[in-house]
Amino acid sequence: MNKLIQSICFAFVLMGFIPLCKGQDIEQKTQLSFSAGKQQENFNWSIAGNQNGQSPNILSELKWKDVSGTAYSASLQWNFWHRFAVLGAYNRVDVHSGSVNDMDYGADNRTQPVYTGNFSDNKGYTTSWLAGAGYIIFNNKLFSLIPYAGYSNSVQNLYIVDLSGQFPTLNSSYFTSWKGPFVKITSSIKIWKGLKLAGDITYTQANYNAHGDWNLIQEFQHPISYTHVADGYGIDASVRLIYNITRNIAVYAGYGYYNWETGDGTDQLYLSTGEVDKTRLNWVYRYGYQIKGGVILSM
Repeated sequence: MNKLIQSICFAFVLMGFIPLCKGQDIEQKTQLSFSAGKQQENFNWSIAGNQNGQSPNILSELKWKDVSGTAYSASLQWNFWHRFAVLGAYNRVDVHSGSVNDMDYGADNRTQPVYTGNFSDNKGYTTSWLAGAGYIIFNNKLFSLIPYAGYSNSVQNLYIVDLSGQFPTLNSSYFTSWKGPFVKITSSIKIWKGLKLAGDITYTQANYNAHGDWNLIQEFQHPISYTHVADGYGIDASVRLIYNITRNIAVYAGYGYYNWETGDGTDQLYLSTGEVDKTRLNWVYRYGYQIKGGVILSM
């Protein structure tokens, strides 16, 4: 998927060489879009045995795989003054299915496994929003190029349940927050008559905070059994085919890919005795894709 991101970046560079003589008239002042589709994601975190990342270097690893759900999104782009524009977007995914694997190890490099558990995730959600301001470099009938900067926040509510019936009261959860400043580039190029290709790429410098609840383990506190803190980043890229039905109404279909990860951080475990154990959070990693279609209203 890194090749996808590189390809989109290369496309933006090529677009930058389109001759300036094509004109720079700013088109519609406002664009409002709505879409729906499917998202699928993999997510995992890992902790070490101590704060130095040792004893062992991977003590426990939790992986959500193929977490799928229905995605809904809305966005607004408003050219409010001369070439200056604002951008706002909201996205929500309602989780329907996914698998979860929990592994604990007794030695370095995932050797001497001491526990393994396979579970499911059939509920929860992901939401994200961003708000920013940009400058319209180009926006005409042939080509557009608009960079933005702003702030975003993405949260997830993931679950661990047992659909086999062996642990009917298992209802553990993991709540995450990725928030921080972003830079974004959006662009489009006319292909034929009312058809154009659009794309965007976004880089976010994120602060990561999360907390989880091991609801069946009485030795831990509830509803917050442990917390995670780290610094990370995210890259989102998407491409869309847009067809203008009229000057003010367009429909589109698109594909998006994202990759978010952290460096090492801190894991704090809250025991029912009131004690707090600390160890190293090795990483948090999430990646996935969206396929969606929607409508764009221009004014």
